[in-house]
Amino acid sequence: MRRYGVPVDCKIKTDIGKVIECVNLNYMKFDAYTSDWNDNLSRNYISSRINRLYHDTNMEFSPFHNIKSCSSHNDCRLEVKDENYRIDTYQNLIAYVRLQSDTQGYTYNRSNSFWNNLPVHKLWRFSRSYKFPYHDIVIGQKANQYVFYVLSMEAVPLRGNYDLLIGSLTAFCSADKFTSSKKYICGGYRFYFYDEINEDLKNFSLSLDKRENPKAALIKYGKASYKIDLDD
Repeated sequence: MRRYGVPVDCKIKTDIGKVIECVNLNYMKFDAYTSDWNDNLSRNYISSRINRLYHDTNMEFSPFHNIKSCSSHNDCRLEVKDENYRIDTYQNLIAYVRLQSDTQGYTYNRSNSFWNNLPVHKLWRFSRSYKFPYHDIVIGQKANQYVFYVLSMEAVPLRGNYDLLIGSLTAFCSADKFTSSKKYICGGYRFYFYDEINEDLKNFSLSLDKRENPKAALIKYGKASYKIDLDD
């Protein structure tokens, strides 16, 4: 028995799209909310509202540069009310994301109450995949808006020595940066790669190429780092 569950009967291939297709066909059967799982329910789950907000994107190897001022201090971690959070600061904002493995998290800012309690909806692709027990967050600015970028990671065990890792990068915006208007998901990206599941807190980090009008998100996992085109 593998530590994070029974491997899906899908082999690692050069064409990762074929593996994702195999996982969709096979893993959904283990991902059911009901014993009456069938192909129609599987298709409905894949095309559900939250999944429609994302699109699969390519990534490429790139040097990782962390723009967070706290990156050299405790890996941008802090403890609030005996719970662990990841943190980023920018201008007068302080954004936190709770380190937890369930499907709900919250970001909030202490200095501007209207940023409090921004819900992070179900960011996972699969309900029963292994969830990394934390997220990461970075603040950017686009078109006179503050944008919270939140990274979550999950993994599906595959046959063999490596697993399919799935990253979900979600951007949350408001109508403008001066009002308490409703926040909404203004971008969603998913990317895939092969590696071993590692729940070490320092194993992945999120950054941007720049704070204002960022063109790319930078993601570090283990010793490797990648770039995702935010205009894709």
